[in-house]
Amino acid sequence: MMQKLHFQRITALVILFAAFLVAPLASKAQYSEALVNSEYRDIILKQLQKNSAAEQDAIRNYANSYLLSLPNDRKLYDESKMNIKTDLVSGIDRDGLRELNYRIVVNYSCHHFENTTDNYPTGKYLCQQSNAASAIVNILHNIVDNYCAKAFKPGKRVDITIKASTDITPVTKLDYNGEYGDFRYIAARYNDEPVRISVSSESGITSNAQLAFLRAQGLQAALLEQCKALKFTDNSFSYHTRSVSETGSQYRDVGVEIIIHGAFDEEIVLMNERLVNDEFVDYNIPKTAENSNLKTYALIIANERYNAPLPNVPYAYADGENLQQYCIRTLGIPARQVRIIEDASLQDIRTQGVDWFKDIAKSQKGDCNFILYFAGHGLTDFDHTPYLIPTALNYKKIKALRNPADFTLDKPLTKCETKKLLKQCLRVDTLCSWFNRLPMKSLTILIDASFDGNQRDGSPLINIKHSKNKPKGLRIRNDIVLITAAPFNKTAYAFDEQHHGFFTYFLLKELKKTKGNIDLYNLFNNIDRNLQDESALQGLLQTPAIYVGGKLKDTWGNIRLGAQ
Repeated sequence: MMQKLHFQRITALVILFAAFLVAPLASKAQYSEALVNSEYRDIILKQLQKNSAAEQDAIRNYANSYLLSLPNDRKLYDESKMNIKTDLVSGIDRDGLRELNYRIVVNYSCHHFENTTDNYPTGKYLCQQSNAASAIVNILHNIVDNYCAKAFKPGKRVDITIKASTDITPVTKLDYNGEYGDFRYIAARYNDEPVRISVSSESGITSNAQLAFLRAQGLQAALLEQCKALKFTDNSFSYHTRSVSETGSQYRDVGVEIIIHGAFDEEIVLMNERLVNDEFVDYNIPKTAENSNLKTYALIIANERYNAPLPNVPYAYADGENLQQYCIRTLGIPARQVRIIEDASLQDIRTQGVDWFKDIAKSQKGDCNFILYFAGHGLTDFDHTPYLIPTALNYKKIKALRNPADFTLDKPLTKCETKKLLKQCLRVDTLCSWFNRLPMKSLTILIDASFDGNQRDGSPLINIKHSKNKPKGLRIRNDIVLITAAPFNKTAYAFDEQHHGFFTYFLLKELKKTKGNIDLYNLFNNIDRNLQDESALQGLLQTPAIYVGGKLKDTWGNIRLGAQ
């Protein structure tokens, strides 16, 4: 599970947003200007939007995995789709000031259902009688208490809108056992019209409006029971119900929209402080003399999206795209000499990447320097030999990976399955060997990937049984320097707070601090020290590793990524 950043509470938060979103009250805006630097407002908003998008991706991945893991009697029909959205919305607070709110929407859709329990059976209203409604509650529980926990701080004002519907099946008299209490003239919307709903165990259910309302009440009760954070927030509920002029369980759906008012008040103050202290590597990228590094070429491979059952790699796109900017702006490499490939297949790496380098080396008659960067998944084989995992893998002949719904880490891949997988991957020393006898001044390979069978969040990626033999060393060409985010038997983590791989963040930070004017010796040692310090504080101790070709044993430290 992704790590969550915990922010300190800071007073006068509504005042802060008055300035952040151009508040109408001059006195409060003046006070908040001392807290938020105006030049950083757009940056802060962009960062919050990036956070929201990352959370949305993580939640959707979790929800898909959760739905696949449900036991057969709780599963939804295969064509059911859970719809999840998170975004930032502007609003007006109780003092009439503009505020920035966080919206979370969860519902589902399906043209028809296979089993009667997939959705509410005719005339039923209890949440547990609908697999779809129960799934929404469980997903929201994880969203509220885990994925978006930082937004649900105690005392926050939270508006929760519950949507529920019935089909056209007429209601004459249904029993209501009073599970949610008796209701008298409760405000709601029914078929987009304001209404007042009354229902009691004595009167029973006599209309579709009452039935839909009770389905909403069932969802509300389940949310309040399961979501711990909602016990400490200032909640208000509203109900949007309807009756669809069709018949069928697919028209008896429910959904939830949650708006947390001023969800990021504290975060904005802290982000402003960090921007003032220049802690973010994504902004204020230093610029050196343009096109000053004419003899250097960079290939950046950012593999974030993999086909299931392999999970995605958080922040790989951000890693690659920001390094691209540092290559151009800070290292002075001409933009045409920096190539980035996202979600590269094995063929892409070879034909669009390595062959590109080879053509350049020949045309420049060896008067060139290369930088090759990879962010993505890695793994090691039986004998601990490291491989890079490209995207676009074909699982047809790998039984354990063929059906994502059946994939399990309980059993390691068989030797046969492992060999079939590795045939589609790129052995690291094979990558190095592709540059044998290639005329060039230097090649620096930077890899931000785990090879120990874990993902960036520390959870298992794939289970391969390893031999007890001591790992063999890599065959590194004489003029190649290989730096990895961690040794091949250790995990390379994500720095969730900064939306980068740990290693990449400190690589970029060092380039930013030195404006690219640093040799490999100091670059590696500074990354090593800072990476260890921060990762240890987070309980995720990580150290980079370096592998140097024989002829560079005594001189590798003098190589520079910047102007050569």
